[in-house]
Amino acid sequence: MQFDAAVRATEFDAFYTFNPARLAHATRAFVEGFPGSVLYAVKANPLPQVISTVRAAGVAGFDVASIGEALLVQAEAPGARCWFMNPAKSRRDIERAWRELGLRDFVVDCAAELEKLLEVLPTQEPSLRTYVRFHSGASDALYDLNSKFGASHADTLRLLQRIAAQTRWSSGIAFHPGSQTISVEPYLAALQTAARLVEQANAPVAALDIGGGFPARYDNMPMSPPASLLQRLGEFVASSSALKRVELLCEPGRVLAYDCMSLFARVILRKDQALYCGAGIFGGLLPAQQFFQLPVRAWRGSEPIDVAADGRSEFVVFGPTCDSNDRLAFPYALPVHLREGDWIEFQHVGAYSESVRCAFNGFSVDHLVTVGEHEMG
Repeated sequence: MQFDAAVRATEFDAFYTFNPARLAHATRAFVEGFPGSVLYAVKANPLPQVISTVRAAGVAGFDVASIGEALLVQAEAPGARCWFMNPAKSRRDIERAWRELGLRDFVVDCAAELEKLLEVLPTQEPSLRTYVRFHSGASDALYDLNSKFGASHADTLRLLQRIAAQTRWSSGIAFHPGSQTISVEPYLAALQTAARLVEQANAPVAALDIGGGFPARYDNMPMSPPASLLQRLGEFVASSSALKRVELLCEPGRVLAYDCMSLFARVILRKDQALYCGAGIFGGLLPAQQFFQLPVRAWRGSEPIDVAADGRSEFVVFGPTCDSNDRLAFPYALPVHLREGDWIEFQHVGAYSESVRCAFNGFSVDHLVTVGEHEMG
């Protein structure tokens, strides 16, 4: 379906647009700016079109958290390498990842998880690599991931020593400062810890995975492109004798994908300064109920509404379900004369929209329109 047909359709009240050129441009720029190997974090957006686009744009492989994600990559990017970087895996999935899917890279953050790997995987197989994820310390990330995963400094050293003593696997270390990390400081602090671990480990450390969390731009968070942040990371690594010796990896998701999709939701009811539209927090706009104010445009048919001529007014925006929580966290400035049948385009929904939406109350966003880089202005 073409965009013009989608905005004139009457059989649905919400659809996505996907701009592969934007995704490819963001991916190439990140790959060129990062001083190591870039893995795409599949959880950010698992659409097949996204998988194939980032692979073509130069990612070295994929960060997967489940067998389902690994199977998706295998189907959409045959031959691509996957890293199984979830620190809590079932024995069944560990075995299947190794024997059926050929995965070689795993992560642990405690002795119990390492014990599973030692019992399931062949300890004398030198192609395997196990990363120990350590607690990266204080962070300004909006989503703190260290509250769930991360070994202490001492435990990290003990795990590395045990891997070296009981296996022929190579070892790495890993951290994750959290999703939407606002500044470079948490990365730099964690890199300092990583350098100490490399120097203190009584075992060789072959690689360092610095995770993801690189920030994206939203209306209430006018972040700069990641180039300057990546430059500072590269400068720090280049200045560290310990870190220069290891392979460097990262796992971006949001920062690559956020700008490649919009969600169009039809206004189905206007009640004074309240708008009820065809998609809400359950149908792809969960980020807009949590921390993010999304850029928006209003459309009437296939043309954006001229805000300069119409003027703006602030509206409360609700989704279509009967749940009173189905409400966006921020008011949105939209055309004064917005009416039933018009469309609201919620931009920057390429990350953590498609991957977390559901069909609650029977409402679902099932249509995807691929658009050219400049097709919608």
